[in-house]
Amino acid sequence: MALVQISETKSFKIDCGCATDSITLTWLNNLGGFDYWDFQAKKDNNINIIETGQVKKNILQYWPKSWGAFADTVDKQTYRDSKKSFVVRSQNITESQLLGIAYIRSSVLVQVIVSQTDRRTVIVDEDSFTMFKDGDDIYTISFTINYTDDIPSQT
Repeated sequence: MALVQISETKSFKIDCGCATDSITLTWLNNLGGFDYWDFQAKKDNNINIIETGQVKKNILQYWPKSWGAFADTVDKQTYRDSKKSFVVRSQNITESQLLGIAYIRSSVLVQVIVSQTDRRTVIVDEDSFTMFKDGDDIYTISFTINYTDDIPSQT
């Protein structure tokens, strides 16, 4: 019995485009100018449910138990308001960079820079700020930004 060796070279193209999950933000600072920062750490994509509406409908109107604690009813959702949000995290930064970026929390105008001509206004959740200290001179910051437009939903 003869051994047959079969070998073939396969090439794989690895797309590392999603490895850097960067998002560039600009915000109006307290001096009337704009500050910019490219947040290069991984970000989390979320959907926040702002409000929902429900109705209770009697499905057996003429049944003896059509009302009261044991009535035959069904709950139905009539609408849902939801918005897209991101948890933004910074790369390792210095203390002076941290103090400069922290002013985004008090800014009334924060925008995501999509391209040179496209900016999307977002709202920073001021209660979501977390600042981490790692070692002596290394810091990171994370916070949540909420997009201002609703996600379309069926009603």
